[in-house]
Amino acid sequence: MKFGFDGNEEFLPHFDKFNEIRSQRKLFLEFFNNQVRKELRFNKQDFCLCNTFNLCDIFKLKIVRLLAVSFVPFTVNCTPKLSINKKIVFFDFQLQKLLSNNPMPKSNTPTQSKNYDLAFELFNMINGAKLTFKINAQNSFEQFILNKLLKDQKTRTIEKNSDSINIISSVVHDIKIFPYWQMLENNSLLIDEHIKKAVDCIKETSYKNVYLVYPKNDDFYKHIEVKIPEFETNQYNDYGIKLIPYSLRSILK
Repeated sequence: MKFGFDGNEEFLPHFDKFNEIRSQRKLFLEFFNNQVRKELRFNKQDFCLCNTFNLCDIFKLKIVRLLAVSFVPFTVNCTPKLSINKKIVFFDFQLQKLLSNNPMPKSNTPTQSKNYDLAFELFNMINGAKLTFKINAQNSFEQFILNKLLKDQKTRTIEKNSDSINIISSVVHDIKIFPYWQMLENNSLLIDEHIKKAVDCIKETSYKNVYLVYPKNDDFYKHIEVKIPEFETNQYNDYGIKLIPYSLRSILK
């Protein structure tokens, strides 16, 4: 699944506390920030724009600021309440070289050339004048969880594999995490493939604790322990497979 924007049309998930459009936009920006280097990330002030601007306009406004220009051949939709209440025009591909090789109005940023590079990079991300950009929900969810885990490595080491995250601990058993961007319902868990993957992991690796992690939502909000009949023997007496609802509400704080 991918979500994002195509011009002024937005394609965003709604679940848990992300039912309002401004919350969904913040989720998108947070996922975006987790996957790009620091210089390209949106700050708190940008997140506040989610109350008024759509994602396409938020990206446009950031590009304008990075260029340090007041005129930029696309338009920004603004409301009369804001100071920017007129249409502004943006450069096209033919003007990129001209902009990068000519002096621009001064700004408070340390290096102008670096800002131009970032502006062009963002401009290319949104497919130039096509103004469309979507991110992979699965990859974004994995990266969000990984970044949270990396913040606490006092008694553990975090490893990232292609489809999983490993928690190597010095005090408890190691844990294998398989994140899935899938909205579960407690009464209808259609995840046989995921459980099979956890079973195979326990059989074929040294991991005895496997967590299947999904976004927390109104229909899935409690840990669920999965019992596997063939593991009810002495050989696997210390195994554990759990379904974990992972909250994304910290994004809204």
